[in-house]
Amino acid sequence: MTTRLAVPRPTTGVLRLRPTLRGRGFVVGIVDAAGPDTNGFAPRDRVAWRDTGEQLGELVLRPQRDVLGVPRWITDEQVVSYLGPGLVARALVRTRPFSRGDGVRVVSAEPLVADMTAAWARSLGARIVDDEGDLAIHDDLRVRRAVLTGHGKLAEAAVEVFQAIRRGVFDEVDPIRVVSSRVAA
Repeated sequence: MTTRLAVPRPTTGVLRLRPTLRGRGFVVGIVDAAGPDTNGFAPRDRVAWRDTGEQLGELVLRPQRDVLGVPRWITDEQVVSYLGPGLVARALVRTRPFSRGDGVRVVSAEPLVADMTAAWARSLGARIVDDEGDLAIHDDLRVRRAVLTGHGKLAEAAVEVFQAIRRGVFDEVDPIRVVSSRVAA
């Protein structure tokens, strides 16, 4: 017999969330309840948060500062497929300014990050090249750490990734299959 633990009401600045999909570093879900002094979130809002690897129950509690709003026009699958690599791609494109028409080479050990960075740079007018170009964009840990330095920056970056998805910047980038599927009904 499985014992179900009750998840308490959220306290100040905390959201109670119902996870729906998990994969590639993020969990997507729905706000079940919002504690006092939470701004911008209401029950039934779609949200995402970084996956910390813990076992997810039907309901979880997360501080509001760790949760990102998800627009209704973005699917759960797009969030878990593109948000993590998209945040890295956004940071990489910003690390090496380039002009329209410049030849840009993207270097990353992760094919999805490389493809998304190239797509983003192409949408900004760069020519993607395989050999030495005008400049190279290198994926490294320093850039990845900069992506996650603060909620305000992360939320702003996530909005830009969602807007890029909506504009079709990544339409030709094949997502990697989601490792784990639906986590709650």
